Amino acid sequence: MIKFNRTLLLFIVIIIEGYVVLSTELLAIRQTIPFVGSGTDTVSIIIAAVLMPLAFGYYFGGRWRPKRFMGKLLTVRKKLILNIIISAFILLVGMSYTLLNGFFITLINLDLTNRIALTTVYSLLFLVVPVYLLGQTIPLVSNFFTSEKLSAITGRMLFFSTVGSFMGAVFSTLVLMATIGVHYTVCVNFILMAILVTLLSKKKTSEMVLVSYTLVVCAFFLNSTSALSTFNIVENNKYNTISVFRDKQGMRNMSINNNASSRYNDAGRKHEYIEFIERIAIDPIRNEEKPRDILVIGAGAFTFGHEDGFHHYDYVDIDKALRKVAEEYILKSRLKDNKTFYPIPARAYLTKTKKKYDLIMLDAFLGDLTIPEHLVTVEFFAQVKEHLKEKGVVIANFGSSPNFLSPFSRHLDNTFRTAFPHISRHVVLEKYKIWDDDPGYAANSIYIYRNQPDNDSDELYTDNKNRIFYDKPHSKPNYRQLKKAQ
Repeated sequence: MIKFNRTLLLFIVIIIEGYVVLSTELLAIRQTIPFVGSGTDTVSIIIAAVLMPLAFGYYFGGRWRPKRFMGKLLTVRKKLILNIIISAFILLVGMSYTLLNGFFITLINLDLTNRIALTTVYSLLFLVVPVYLLGQTIPLVSNFFTSEKLSAITGRMLFFSTVGSFMGAVFSTLVLMATIGVHYTVCVNFILMAILVTLLSKKKTSEMVLVSYTLVVCAFFLNSTSALSTFNIVENNKYNTISVFRDKQGMRNMSINNNASSRYNDAGRKHEYIEFIERIAIDPIRNEEKPRDILVIGAGAFTFGHEDGFHHYDYVDIDKALRKVAEEYILKSRLKDNKTFYPIPARAYLTKTKKKYDLIMLDAFLGDLTIPEHLVTVEFFAQVKEHLKEKGVVIANFGSSPNFLSPFSRHLDNTFRTAFPHISRHVVLEKYKIWDDDPGYAANSIYIYRNQPDNDSDELYTDNKNRIFYDKPHSKPNYRQLKKAQ
């Protein structure tokens, strides 16, 4: 019975370690989004910063033997506890938004602004060592199974470690982040590490146990709702970190992952590009007899068309929390009955619906860090085009270089024109810096396409073949104007 309890305890240790490592990886990806974005490039760096240290942890953990450390014998049990405590200390900074914010701002003030470099520095400082130390858990724990068959016990340890990783991947994201939020999901990891220290300690009131629970208290303090409120954060879920604040002009602003998303006031003022799009697309059809169908991909704070109670609006955005935040903090009112919100991914919505629209607005591009890579492809734009009615209009807002100085602005322009030929492009700026040479200088670039018959024509005028006489519109002369001119 004693042997069974000891074996069960060791497998519990392995499960918890697997959970913590995988959960830490996912939390690192999520917590860095407001600072480095969510592209596959940054995600791949974080994954690499977990996998390689984990492999080295397995290797060196298997080679480790008890030795004297600071005048005392460092046993396998003490080594396991020390590894967890050190990992918890480092992760306290690397997983807490309040400390991460200061870390990234410091690097940016030192002119380290490249997102790949920022992610690399973060990973080296806050992921490599903790994962390496936690990775030693399985080989170190194997020392307690000396009487078991090597192949059988190795298989069991790998099985339970994988079960822990599975739970860390699924339970932490689908359950914890969705219910208690990202910041408290971080705290759960520290609770689990404190439990590991307690299980491994012979004396349950030892200094290491007290230290581990002190770190839990610190984690709750740094990730509490009150701590996040100092950054005006009102929502921190698996998709977004959302903050709201009033600016000097009294506008209510919503920021998503540190990018300006929406602004509004009681007079109905909004972002300049939103007002521009409403002026050219919504104002001319406000007094029509039959309502139009309008799709908005990238809901933000639902400011686009907010005052319009006539036309049918469908808003699509992956984060269901946006509606509650928008109604409570930005709009100060509920969405009208003619507006429907679908909290699902944009491409999933377009795949499942057969509905066609008179107007589709693409506004899911928040700054240069949080550009959804799957929403800037020819395939996605083709999906959008399939849901246009005849003579329907697509309007897309991209934050890009107005002078096409960056590769992104040029390649995006090429991609959009491939799916939507014959478009117009408008740069919404108070001052268009036409002579500016900074490729990082970005503005709201509005692309407009109307779904017309023969819109895909690629005919050219040449010296040899020129049919401009037949193509250009021939309007009747205005004889009254001619008489006045004479």
